Amino acid sequence: MLRLLRPGHLLVILVLAVTPLFFIGGPSAVALPFIRYGWNLGHIGFFFLATGLYCSFRPITRWPQVALVLASIFILSLLLELIQHQVGRDFSSRDMLRNLVGATLALFWRARAHLHPSLISFAILLLLLDLSGFAWTAQQDLRRQNRAPLIENFEQGDSLAHWHGMTEISPDRVSEGRFAGQARLKAGHFSGVSLAPTLADWRGYQQLQLQAHNPSSRVQVLTVRINDRAHELSAQLYSDRYNQSFELTPGWNHIRVPLAAVQSAPAGRAMAMDGIYRLGLFFAQLDAPLLLTLDDIRLTSD
Repeated sequence: MLRLLRPGHLLVILVLAVTPLFFIGGPSAVALPFIRYGWNLGHIGFFFLATGLYCSFRPITRWPQVALVLASIFILSLLLELIQHQVGRDFSSRDMLRNLVGATLALFWRARAHLHPSLISFAILLLLLDLSGFAWTAQQDLRRQNRAPLIENFEQGDSLAHWHGMTEISPDRVSEGRFAGQARLKAGHFSGVSLAPTLADWRGYQQLQLQAHNPSSRVQVLTVRINDRAHELSAQLYSDRYNQSFELTPGWNHIRVPLAAVQSAPAGRAMAMDGIYRLGLFFAQLDAPLLLTLDDIRLTSD
């Protein structure tokens, strides 16, 4: 039967088979960023194939046809993103741009004589930038997942990449090394920082240790939150994660979190210690702005 199928027929089947992936499937929200990034690069490949397929049935012979194809791809991309937004996915103008890049590359392949050189140059530049962004994200993610027992010591230039609420790396106040992370927290009901995704595999260790600096003249109560991927994808109930408060005296404080307590924290199940996703540190009812400094966050075996 395969002998009866022409290459064009196989391409039609491939395009039709891949189309549902715009609305279903794909990496979960807790997959490493480079996996999600790589998945989104599929927009370029899909529209390269789809535009090439279109050109095989309707040859491009004039520039107005090129403009019409690109305008149609733009409108189709906008509709796809609007539909995706309605089914729980994020609207992404970046993916729309990837669609146009894929289509432009296909037009260069099938109708380069009618394509302005500046257009293909721009598309190739965007492609190279996207591929370099993927390579950088993959290098960053894999390095972070392979430096156990260290979680963060703020010595790398990209240390703030996955922190939420952390504002700067500073050499002014450190516990060890040359730099520490600082967060300028505002007064409020909940004020803090979180690292997601954090180092995923915490198996084989006994404690999480970190250094936290309290710049105020009175004791502050810091809450440590830890959860796994299963919690992140659930209703995120308070009883399904680890939450424990620690008193910070003025100056540097050495916090130790027993991982046995983390594993047993969720009600009715065990925390997946090889699937940790988020580490959060926050203050409840902070009545004045506070400069929180963190350093040397790591797992230990003692």
